[in-house]
Amino acid sequence: MVRGSRRYRRGGAAREDTLDFAQLSGDAQLAALEALVDDARTTTYEAIGMHASDAPSARIYGADPLDAVATANEKFETAREQQQGDAAADAQLDSIGRALRAVVRLAKAHANLRDIDEQLQHGDVAVAASAVAEAATLLAELQTDPDSPKLVARASVETLQTLLIKKRAALRAELDYVAAETYRISVHGPLADVAVAYSIASNADGVPYENPVTPSDLFFALAELGLARARLDALADALAARCFLPLLRNSSEPVAVVHTKIGATMSIGAFVGARSETAPADPVARCSQVRDKWAVVLDFVQSDVFHDVDVADDHADVYTYLGSRLWAALCPLLRESLLVPLVPDAAASIDDTQQLVPLLELEEKWLAVGLISADALHIKAAVKDLLQAYVSKRRRDLLTTVASVLAIDDANTVVVGGETSLLDAGGKPAGHKKNSKKVSADASLTFPRCSVSARAQTLVDFARETIALTVAQEDAENTPNTAALYFHAVRDSFCLYRCLTPRPAGDDPKRAFVLFNDCEYICHHLATLGLRYRDKWPPALQSSATLVDVVASYRALAKASISPVLTRTKDRIQHALGKWTQADWLLADIVDDQLLLDKAENSLVLASGIVSQIAGVAAAHLPDSMHFRVLGLLIGPIAEAVSSRLKQAVLISDSAARA
Repeated sequence: MVRGSRRYRRGGAAREDTLDFAQLSGDAQLAALEALVDDARTTTYEAIGMHASDAPSARIYGADPLDAVATANEKFETAREQQQGDAAADAQLDSIGRALRAVVRLAKAHANLRDIDEQLQHGDVAVAASAVAEAATLLAELQTDPDSPKLVARASVETLQTLLIKKRAALRAELDYVAAETYRISVHGPLADVAVAYSIASNADGVPYENPVTPSDLFFALAELGLARARLDALADALAARCFLPLLRNSSEPVAVVHTKIGATMSIGAFVGARSETAPADPVARCSQVRDKWAVVLDFVQSDVFHDVDVADDHADVYTYLGSRLWAALCPLLRESLLVPLVPDAAASIDDTQQLVPLLELEEKWLAVGLISADALHIKAAVKDLLQAYVSKRRRDLLTTVASVLAIDDANTVVVGGETSLLDAGGKPAGHKKNSKKVSADASLTFPRCSVSARAQTLVDFARETIALTVAQEDAENTPNTAALYFHAVRDSFCLYRCLTPRPAGDDPKRAFVLFNDCEYICHHLATLGLRYRDKWPPALQSSATLVDVVASYRALAKASISPVLTRTKDRIQHALGKWTQADWLLADIVDDQLLLDKAENSLVLASGIVSQIAGVAAAHLPDSMHFRVLGLLIGPIAEAVSSRLKQAVLISDSAARA
């Protein structure tokens, strides 16, 4: 469009635009700019009003607001360049600039909405969608701009918003028609047809488009309006229900694709040809059939459903979204219908994945056509998990045993260990075994005699039986994979037991001492179980497997179990000693006070009774070495208090002492 002559209007005065704007003074330029902005605003208002009233002369005689705002913007840039450094001029230019930007948004929004009807008549749905999207953005900016109500008329903005709603609705209706004509999925009994038109040549009224609408135009327009995912959801559901699932249920269904210059049709069902084959009973053959039939469908989706669409660039997100929707719906069915029947019955055959190759190739086909990404290879991941499925089930069963062990009443105790006998892996005397004297001579492999809870002994027995399964044998069910899982079942059982074991309170010495013994007993076996079986483990297990690192957590639990009891007992002893803990208490005049002497004696008797009580429990349950340590720890406060007071007491004569 050729830009015509313009007039600067301000207060009704007009002057020709022949004067060179750059030669005007600063104030004159600012005045001219304000006139230009007012002119552009008025022109835009007039165009919006004529457009809203559907005046037939609007397109022929109406002024173009874009010309006015272009002229104003050009002069604005000239003025800003010439008046740099002038603070007053800069402030006024900023005010003019805000007004100009608001008018530009209003004019552009009108220009985008003005030609929508004509674009739809020509079949330019992609251009129309871009115009609608841009108009919506411009009007949203006007609404969020706090200065907008002072710069442009609210009525004009509301008029454009109403036009936007109408044009968007018209465009959406046109896209719905084009989508329905582009993709037709019909079902006739056992026959399903999927027809794709490479272009739509006329609108719903039969009026030919000047530019036929292609699938690429359709997806671009849907994406611009934010409608692509809703349309793809419906398309994915239809393809899954009418194409993929029938072939998964009956892999013998025939599939045929016919291509023409204007489109393609894929037919699935008996009427494609005589059904001469039935679904094979062999799961491997059935999986191969599904792979081959699905490959035809996937090629149809890539080359025909997305005909003339650049799925690797402009519409990559649309294409991959369709693939992810299809894969999310079909992958669980693949695992149930194809993967589970392919699982070997014998554990020794789990590592043989040859029969799983067709299923893996099917997934690779989805990856090759670009419908899924490498991180969505769920079947491949499931096959790797399947290699451990047999032993994983065994492992879960073994860990269930730990839960049942924790349900045993921990008040029941058993005596284990001994000074002269070496414990076997179950914590019991090894008895008369070959080379038993030689081994028992090593004190590091003996466990002292003490009481442990019945559930701790059950846990150790469980660990012994399970870790014995890690030994490499000729048994077909015992492989390096199973050995590793059995070993980790033992580790997990010890960790689970430690986490779920309740901590005793400080007023229950028996439970505290028994839990201390349990921890030491388990630590002993954590340190010796690997030593007993390491030489018989598979090489992969020998290089990395260990149980020693779990010992530290049980040592901490042992300390946490016995410390509160000892601390509380020491506090009771200190309280029982009474004045024995006070300095300068045992003086000479106490000898003459029988009441004070009786109180002093009673305090010592009470403190000694507390020690005797705890020492009796310790002697019954703790190992001898630990019993003596506890006894010394509790007697210490009494000995310290008595010795300290005696040092501070005055000398007493023999006669006074005898009295």
